[in-house]
Amino acid sequence: MTMTAKSRIKNLSTRFHWLYKNGSLLVLSGVICFFVYGAYQNVKEQGIMGLFLPFTYVYLIWIWYWVNRRVYRTEFDEEFLIVIRKNQDTLIPLENIKDVEIVSLGGMYKVNLFHAEDFGDCFYFKPSLFYPLNYKTKDALVNLLRNKIEAAKQKKYVLHRNALHS
Repeated sequence: MTMTAKSRIKNLSTRFHWLYKNGSLLVLSGVICFFVYGAYQNVKEQGIMGLFLPFTYVYLIWIWYWVNRRVYRTEFDEEFLIVIRKNQDTLIPLENIKDVEIVSLGGMYKVNLFHAEDFGDCFYFKPSLFYPLNYKTKDALVNLLRNKIEAAKQKKYVLHRNALHS
């Protein structure tokens, strides 16, 4: 009697995902508040043009938030990619994934889906806070995910003769 070993879930995202998403926004906002206060002191000297730099900083925070709002904690096993969010987890079959590509030098990966889920047709994950320093191990894990996606796409599903077809 042989038993197959249950596949282990592999974590794609950093353990410090909450720190990346919330902590860096807090630090960035604090630094920008410091610059805005300094610019407020210059408004007395420069007039309305002294507000250009603070609004630029606020705009940069907004861009950072807009880009990182779709960064989720991600795990995978033999059959599914698991997206962990605050209120619910989403299981995505590996054959629904179109591709996984790197989109930034900091190690942000984008997952494109064939069929949109409740959060859209793509999402992002960050494998490590120190990505350029440990890229070999993290890229190996992402390549393992890519191989599992290709294997899942190659599976042939058999429909039984008495199955109901739509």
